Amino acid sequence: MTRQIRLAMPLGLAPRLKLRTLASAALLSLAAIPAHAQGWSYPTGERVAEDVRINAQLTEFIQGYPSFRVPYSGQNSLPPGGQVRQSTSITAYMGFRLPWTGGELYFNPEYFQGFGLGDTLGIAGFTNGDAQKAGNRVGVLSVARLFLRQTFALGPETEWRPGDFNQLAGFVPTRRVVVTVGKFASLDIFQTSAYAGDTRRQFWNWSIWGPGAWDVAADVRGYTQGVAIEVIPDPALAIRYGALLLPSQPNGGELPFRMNNLNHILEVAYQHRWFGRPGAIKPFAFYSVGAMGNYSQAGVISAGGGLTPDEAMATTRRFGNQKWGFGLLVDQELADNVGAFLRASWSDGKTETFAFTQIDRSVSFGLSFKGELWNRPGHSAGIAVAQNDLSSHHKQFLASGGTGIIVGDGRLRYGSERLMEAYYELPVYRDNVFVAANYQLVHNPGYNRDRAGPVHVFGMRIHARY
Repeated sequence: MTRQIRLAMPLGLAPRLKLRTLASAALLSLAAIPAHAQGWSYPTGERVAEDVRINAQLTEFIQGYPSFRVPYSGQNSLPPGGQVRQSTSITAYMGFRLPWTGGELYFNPEYFQGFGLGDTLGIAGFTNGDAQKAGNRVGVLSVARLFLRQTFALGPETEWRPGDFNQLAGFVPTRRVVVTVGKFASLDIFQTSAYAGDTRRQFWNWSIWGPGAWDVAADVRGYTQGVAIEVIPDPALAIRYGALLLPSQPNGGELPFRMNNLNHILEVAYQHRWFGRPGAIKPFAFYSVGAMGNYSQAGVISAGGGLTPDEAMATTRRFGNQKWGFGLLVDQELADNVGAFLRASWSDGKTETFAFTQIDRSVSFGLSFKGELWNRPGHSAGIAVAQNDLSSHHKQFLASGGTGIIVGDGRLRYGSERLMEAYYELPVYRDNVFVAANYQLVHNPGYNRDRAGPVHVFGMRIHARY
């Protein structure tokens, strides 16, 4: 097999950026090197493996909602007066083939600026998938991902793997073991969906593009460190295990390397055909040990007097506290250019949400459509619904005046948080620049029937990729 150094870079110009993002546009300049089209098919039909690959993306989210009536607000409530917020992310994706069989190295510097609605507070199924829980008025450049990927063959057969973001084009063993070590996002590897997994191209809501009740290992910017092992004994089957670091504090930025500070996850992914249509089913289970506080213990301490529920919660945080849960993802093509997904997840809800969002039970379902259905190739649309709920321990804590990393109104008349999302995306420049409109309807934001709304959230997304 011949090899050639390849740089997967675009031809074309990025859309106009706001002045505050111009300082970061240097990242996109990495994408100015021309390259051949993806697929690496030459007139001879030869496919050539990449030794180097560089891609980039820019995404601008703009979201707003009108005012809604509420009798009271708390520390983590969605502001009732209505507001508009934006967020900008720019990421460079660099991949390098290492000088030994199966070795690859990936590096993603990322720029982020902006805020989610209400500073990403007040809705457990939050409405902007790119919004970080640490917003920035002035943009910040950081390392999003830096990881080593090593592939081991389980047999002599190989298959062609096309190039993509954080994926070098080349031949890989059909049956293989893949080990990923370093810094990455948990959802890069686990619970990935063809229809509801990319917030920059598909659905935006956290409880739709992710399994809400899995307290996904992540720092304040959404990334973790650890190891993931994928065993692929057959093209239709993958078994994945991850040991991923949790933060030292709720929504924290530090990820202490301790054996009693790990999120363990096991996923089995089976590719199938149903009535001749491709699909996938991905059950998973997780077990976390970390410094999460305990809802029941905090309630007892607070009831004893002298400490608020939040202060009492802080006294119960000890490395080694436990949380567990499970879930299921189903992707299924229903017809040409029509796909469906179902997500369901559950956690025991005894220890506080530490890294993702305050959901203990979640179910979501949606449909995805390609524009070929209405003679608009390159267009896409989707519609989905979700319901999120809390455990009895979690409800009682919020009702007593406690708060969490996302929600907490100071008191609570509980109701399930119910959401609906619809989007429409169209290309504006080849396969490089897209614009999408988005609408989300939120009933009982923060699980509070006293603040039922509903809240109408309108959004626009501009996405450039090279």
